Amino acid sequence: MSVLFGETKLLKISDLLLDPENPRIPESDDGKERSQAELARILDMGFDAFTVAESLAVHGYFASEPMIAISGTNGKWIVVEGNRRLTAILGLTDPEIRGNFLESKKWDEVAAASIITSNDKIPVVIATSRLDAAPIIGTKHIGGILQWKPYPQARYIANLVDVAKVSFGDVAKMIGLKKNTVIDLYREQAISNQAKSLGINTGNVESAFSLLTVAMKNSKLREHVGAPVGTAVKQGVDPIPGEKVKEIKEVLTFIFGDENTEAIITDSRQITTLANVVANPDGLKALRAGKSLEEAKQKIASSGQTPLERLVNRLTAGKNALVAAADDIADSHGEDVVKTLLTEIEDALGTLKTAAEEDA
Repeated sequence: MSVLFGETKLLKISDLLLDPENPRIPESDDGKERSQAELARILDMGFDAFTVAESLAVHGYFASEPMIAISGTNGKWIVVEGNRRLTAILGLTDPEIRGNFLESKKWDEVAAASIITSNDKIPVVIATSRLDAAPIIGTKHIGGILQWKPYPQARYIANLVDVAKVSFGDVAKMIGLKKNTVIDLYREQAISNQAKSLGINTGNVESAFSLLTVAMKNSKLREHVGAPVGTAVKQGVDPIPGEKVKEIKEVLTFIFGDENTEAIITDSRQITTLANVVANPDGLKALRAGKSLEEAKQKIASSGQTPLERLVNRLTAGKNALVAAADDIADSHGEDVVKTLLTEIEDALGTLKTAAEEDA
C-alpha cells in the first residue's frame, strides 16, 4: 500500500473550477447549482480572498501546499480543497469573475500588477474521488488548525454520512474527531435541515450553529423536542418526530429568534436556564405567553417547588436508583440493553457536568 496521496499534475488555471459542494457556501434558496461567478463572489465576500490575491500578485503562486481536485466534465477539474486560493487566482486572471465582486475596482488594481494569467499552470493533487480526499480535508478543516465554523463542519460530515454512506465511526477515524462529536454534529445539521424543510427560517441557526449543539446536549431540551440521544441517532432519518414540530419551532425561536421575534437568550450560558424553564409547565406557559426568561423563572419560583428543590430530589432519586442497580449488574452486564443504558447514563452525566461547569 502506497503512503503517497494522489498524483500531482500541472493544470491550467482556466481548467480549474470552484466546488459547488463546498460546505462553507450556503445552499441556494431555489436548490439550483450556483455559477462559478456566484461561488467566487460568495468566497470573496465571506472569506477574504482579496488578501490572498494581494500576496499572489506580489510573490506569485507558492507551490508548497497544492490544491486538491477531482475530475469534472469537459476536461475541467473541480477543486475540493483550496477554493479560497482559487478564488484569489480567478480574481486576478478572469475579468468576468472579478467584475462580479463587490469591490471590483480594487481587484482590477491588484490584477493589473499581477503577472499570473489564466494560461499559467499550477501544481494540483488529483484525487480519484471526494471520498479519497476526505481525510485530508477533514483533518485540516474539522480536526486541524484551519477549522471551519461549526455549520460547514456539520454539512461536511452529513455529506460523508448521507451521500458517501460512511458510518459515524469511520467518519470519526477519517477526520480525526471523537465518534460522539461526529454524531452530535450530524444530528444538529439534520435538525437544521428538517426545520428548513418545515418552512422554519434557519438563517440564524446556521450563523450561530454552536448554540444548537449546546442546546441538544441538554437532556431537557432534547426531550422537549423529541431529539434522540447520540446512541439513538439514525443515518438518513429525520431526528425530530412529526408530533414535535411545534416544539422544535418554539425552541429554535427561543434560542435564535426569527423574523418577527427576538431570541430569549443572549449567549450559550443561558441554555441551562432556558432548559429548566422549558421543562417546567408554568415556565413554558410563561414563555409561550411572550414573557422573558427572567419573568418565566420568577413564575416558577412563585408556583411551589423551587428549581433547586426539584434538582436535589431528582438527583437523589437517580443516585439511589443507580446504587440499587449495583445489586443486579454482575449477572447482566453483558446484555446489549444494559450496555446501551450505561452509555446513555454516561452521556447524561456528562451533560450534567457540562451544565454545572457552564453555570460556575
